[in-house]
Amino acid sequence: MSYHIIANFPANRDKKGTLKMYDGSGALVFGPVEALGRGSNDPANNNNHANWKMTNADTPTGEYATSVIGAGTPQSSYGPYSRVNLDPTSGNALIAENNGRFGFMIHGGDASTDSSASWYPLRPTYGCIRLSNSNQNALINKIKSVGGSGKLTVNNI
Repeated sequence: MSYHIIANFPANRDKKGTLKMYDGSGALVFGPVEALGRGSNDPANNNNHANWKMTNADTPTGEYATSVIGAGTPQSSYGPYSRVNLDPTSGNALIAENNGRFGFMIHGGDASTDSSASWYPLRPTYGCIRLSNSNQNALINKIKSVGGSGKLTVNNI
């Protein structure tokens, strides 16, 4: 493995967490930066973003294999830069996938317009990890410079 990304989130996902990346030798090469792993209150998850087994809820804890994929549309949702695709390999992430969840990513996107929100300037997703657009660009550039394969670990702290 060439890199390891770690995302640490408060159990209360209304609060921001952090994301950082280590290279294969264990040296910190990116971050920590603000990250949000909060899902959306949506009918698909019974209007409960904390119900991580359900679609569009908070990003599940556990481990994921990672790969860089192209930018997505709409740009307002994903930002203008490439995304990190997340393939669950263990923990609650794998349980959620076996329960029908899919499409986990790390991506950017437009900032929240509600400056009073605890997650401002980030905004909730449908189960992904959101970074600011500038941090997303920097993360992608760092992954490309380190090269090789990687993994993500998502923790509640």
